[in-house]
Amino acid sequence: MKYTSVHGGDLDAVERELHIKREDIIDFSGNVNPLGVSERVKKNIIESAGLVSTYPDRGYLRLREEISRYTGAKTENILVGNGSTELIGLIIKAVKPKNALILAPCYSEYEREVRLAGGECSFYVLKEEDDFVPDVNELISEITPETDMVIICNPNNPTDSVFKTEDIEKLAEACKKTGTFIMIDETYAEFADNLSEISAVPLAGRLENVFVIRGTSKFFACPGLRLGYGIMSSGELKEKINIMRDPWSVNTLSAKAGEVMFSDNDHINRTHALISAERNRLKERLSRFSGLKTYNLNSNLVLCRILKEGVYAEDIFKALLKYNIIIRSCENIAALGNEYFRFCILSPKQNDILLNGLSEFFRNPKSV
Repeated sequence: MKYTSVHGGDLDAVERELHIKREDIIDFSGNVNPLGVSERVKKNIIESAGLVSTYPDRGYLRLREEISRYTGAKTENILVGNGSTELIGLIIKAVKPKNALILAPCYSEYEREVRLAGGECSFYVLKEEDDFVPDVNELISEITPETDMVIICNPNNPTDSVFKTEDIEKLAEACKKTGTFIMIDETYAEFADNLSEISAVPLAGRLENVFVIRGTSKFFACPGLRLGYGIMSSGELKEKINIMRDPWSVNTLSAKAGEVMFSDNDHINRTHALISAERNRLKERLSRFSGLKTYNLNSNLVLCRILKEGVYAEDIFKALLKYNIIIRSCENIAALGNEYFRFCILSPKQNDILLNGLSEFFRNPKSV
């Protein structure tokens, strides 16, 4: 079996194929908030359990009002869906791009949805020699009147590189001239220290060719709820999406949980404090590893390149299994390869286990 074919986000598969008990797995590949679900959300779900006997509000007005207060977007510009994945598919089906330009390396679902909608994909590939930092002018130069859609993740998974808000606005203005629509996936933006400097939410409220997507799986640690939302001001596209979407795609418990999670400032602030402190600590500790290079560190993602000849991501993956740690190999990610791996930021104790495991490995990589 190829170890790195197993993704830690699927804990059942890890337990079944790697023979690690689910409760013992330290999942550094799932990118989920280490604080877990907030107590307010747990309490709300328990108290709302009886509501599963009723249909949710088809318009999800209270949920959208809470998201409006949280993001500053207008309620009427907010769409909710069964996770961000549903919204990615819906917006691509609504635009139906014949040609889409996608930032790479990236989440594979973007390309899959474009091809399912009958489109073709080209890629703006981030360069390792630039530490995977995007050049907005270079990206703009690749957009033509035949480019129907540009898709970016900001911060980007797996490189954790970012576009600033003014760069996205510059991109959006250039795309206006070619009739190009922009989808921005902000799944990891809330982990960043400078959210106001990188988010395109304000742009989506006034530029009709910009659509922003966020989910609650990562920052709010609720992947099982399948709750996502999108922000856009184009009435025409909103109408297309609402025609295509299934009614009640967000279940009652997810909608009720969403009505409290976005106002749980204590949980939000504790998350920011933890991730920020650990990001700085990890950056400093990882800089001491002579056989490793790290990039960017803007959200909760850490991309690493192995500098030791003859050592690959699967070697590290296997070495860390004795600590019950699962990381993400990037060997199957286009534009990266088997010398790259990625992990997320967890609790200080868990991060120390990872650091100790990496330290032991790089002292004697061939002991695996």
